[in-house]
Amino acid sequence: MRQRQKGFTLLEVVVAVGIVGAIVTTAGMTVTTLLMNFERPTNQQPLLQQVQNAGHWMTRDIKMTSNVTPSAPNGFPLTLNIPVDSDPNHDYYIIYLFDGNKLKRQLYDSLDNLIAETFIAQYVDADNTTFANIGTSLYKLTIRASLGKEAVTTSYEMCQRLTQD
Repeated sequence: MRQRQKGFTLLEVVVAVGIVGAIVTTAGMTVTTLLMNFERPTNQQPLLQQVQNAGHWMTRDIKMTSNVTPSAPNGFPLTLNIPVDSDPNHDYYIIYLFDGNKLKRQLYDSLDNLIAETFIAQYVDADNTTFANIGTSLYKLTIRASLGKEAVTTSYEMCQRLTQD
């Protein structure tokens, strides 16, 4: 009688080496990419959060406004009138302005008293951030934030709510 021999065939060894080689190659490329780009995601994440925060606040306020008054040449300081009731003399207004590389939101009552000042975003590149009217009650905000060599630029289109008279 023949005894069974234990072990792997040549075909099984070749297939196993091929699978292990593919896994090691993929893992090696992934680790190399992560090590080479380690600083990039670290710097871009806070920039992206700042840009998104500015887009959120401005989109929210544009929807409530009755009048948008951008300043030349880039749209800032930006003034938004917020109706409180049917009397325009009671309107509040909001001003978006830059303080260095910080974007601030100031809320004033109808008597020009500063009610609140909110820090909206930092690392903002004021020279490359714009707000413009692109249509009837339609606006475009392009905001750029930078930190070191990294930069994030995002554009938002926003519109006023249409009121019925």
